[in-house]
Amino acid sequence: MPRAKTPQERETMRELICRGSERLFVERGANGVSMRDLAAELGISPMAPYRYFKDKAEILATVRAAAFSRFSDTIETAFASGTTPTARARAIGKAYLGFALDEPDAYRLIFDLVQPEEDQYPELAYQSARAKAILTRQSEDLIAAGLAPDDTEQVTHSLWSAAHGVCVLYIAGKFKSTDSVRDAYRSTMRWLFMGLRADAELARDSASKPIKETP
Repeated sequence: MPRAKTPQERETMRELICRGSERLFVERGANGVSMRDLAAELGISPMAPYRYFKDKAEILATVRAAAFSRFSDTIETAFASGTTPTARARAIGKAYLGFALDEPDAYRLIFDLVQPEEDQYPELAYQSARAKAILTRQSEDLIAAGLAPDDTEQVTHSLWSAAHGVCVLYIAGKFKSTDSVRDAYRSTMRWLFMGLRADAELARDSASKPIKETP
C-alpha cells in the first residue's frame, strides 16, 4: 500500500498542479482545458489531480487566488512606500504596470478569463476584495488631499479602468516595446490625474460661491 502523503507533501503537490495549470488556462482558456490535459502537462496519472482538488473549477479558482495575492502584495507594498499622496499614487501605478509586464499570464488569469463565482471560493473572494481595498485606499488618499473629486467608487473605477486598459493592450501585442507601453501608461495616468484634480478644484470652487438669493 502506498505511503500516505504528509500535509506538507500534499501542499507541495497542490502548488505543482497550480503552477502547471496556469499556462494551460491562459493558452487555451478555462473551457479548453480538461483535468486529463492538466495531468498530461504534469506527467502524472489522469486521476491524480482529483486527489488534491474537487474539479477543474477549484484548480482555476486556486490559481487565480494565488495570482491575486501576488498582485495585491505588489501594489500594497508600493502604496506603503510613498510618503505623500502623489508619491503613493506614482508608486502604486508603477507597481501595477510592473506586475502586468512581469507576470502577463497571472494578470490575464486575474482579469481576462471566464471565471468561477468568487463567493464559492473563500480564498479567491478574499484576495479579490483585498486588491480592490488597496486601490480604494489610494482613491481615499487622493480625495483627502484634494487631488480627486469626492466620489471614492468613481475615482477607483476610473483609475483602475485606465491602468487595466493599457495593460490589456500591451498583453494583446498593441505596443512595439515595453518602453512604448510605459510611455503610454505614464501619459494616460498623467492626463487622468490632471482631470481628477481639475474636477476636485471645480467642485471646491462651486461649493465656495455664495448662493444668490432670488428677489
